[in-house]
Amino acid sequence: MRKLVPALVILILASCKEEPQKETYTPVSNKISEVPKTEIVKDAIYSEFKPENITGLKIKGFDVEKAFSVGENKIVTGSYPFIDGKATLPDTEKDWGNRLLMLNNKNEIIYTSKGSGETYLYEPYFYKNNQNGHIIIVCQQAFEYFFGGEAFLLEKGKIKYLGNLDIEPNDERKKLTDILRIQESNKEINFTFDADSLVLKPGNEDIVIRNNNAKYIYDQHSLTFHQ
Repeated sequence: MRKLVPALVILILASCKEEPQKETYTPVSNKISEVPKTEIVKDAIYSEFKPENITGLKIKGFDVEKAFSVGENKIVTGSYPFIDGKATLPDTEKDWGNRLLMLNNKNEIIYTSKGSGETYLYEPYFYKNNQNGHIIIVCQQAFEYFFGGEAFLLEKGKIKYLGNLDIEPNDERKKLTDILRIQESNKEINFTFDADSLVLKPGNEDIVIRNNNAKYIYDQHSLTFHQ
């Protein structure tokens, strides 16, 4: 028995020396290295810019109103014409009117938004993120009066519909895109407004409010109003 004691002591000491080596594994640092830097955006401003206009663009069966060159793609607004006063495909009774298209460098349609119905005006405005290059397109809408705009995100050659900004300044001389400010932080896109008072649901309920930090927030899932 006395000869076994030193052997046991040696084994215990050896195992104690090996144990700290297991604690040197740090998985947290590996996880951090996997996150692309471009995903972390802090206080990025979207600045309005005017892309190059395209004239003379023809799209079979589509009436082009406006067309712009944005990177390798073309952003187009317009509508499919009615025939004998009726909507024809791809329009339907529930999906017709002015809409936004995106074309690739072969002039193939790769994105089509839903139609905006009876709107007289469907004019795109462009805003670029100064950190990651993402682009937001806001299509200002109007009948005889302005009534908000539809927001789209152009990212890595793909368009995503964000939602409707159902708001206008309480000033008939201005429209939504005159007062719109866009900022991104921590994966949220904030749409704020440079005006003292605003009209919610313009042309529908016309709710006038004071602008106490009113904003729309897109949280990667939906666009919601906050007041």
